[in-house]
Amino acid sequence: MEQLGMDNIAAHEQELTAYCMKRMAEIDGLRIFGQAKEKDAVVSFLVGDIHHLDMGTLLDRLGIAVRTGHHCAEPLMTRLGIQGTVRASFALYNTKAEIDALVEGIKRVRTMF
Repeated sequence: MEQLGMDNIAAHEQELTAYCMKRMAEIDGLRIFGQAKEKDAVVSFLVGDIHHLDMGTLLDRLGIAVRTGHHCAEPLMTRLGIQGTVRASFALYNTKAEIDALVEGIKRVRTMF
């Protein structure tokens, strides 16, 4: 990490996050929670009426790792009127191809409901 430099790693994560949010805009009924201009490499979302646990389980079956739940923010989820979200997070080792797989996986799961 020292060889790559923390600024380069942060730039890579920001690029992945922006790319993910752009790709997710293609999905009808997808809502992103948290769209600050300078956000961490995390995208929380829901799709239509699909329960976050169902989405997470089905993405897992497709080999796509996400987290589900209230992410230690239960009061916020209550305030938003939702039970939880699906969360994708990115780091140094992630690629745009993995984001493409995530988006295609979400689209596939969406057709099941």
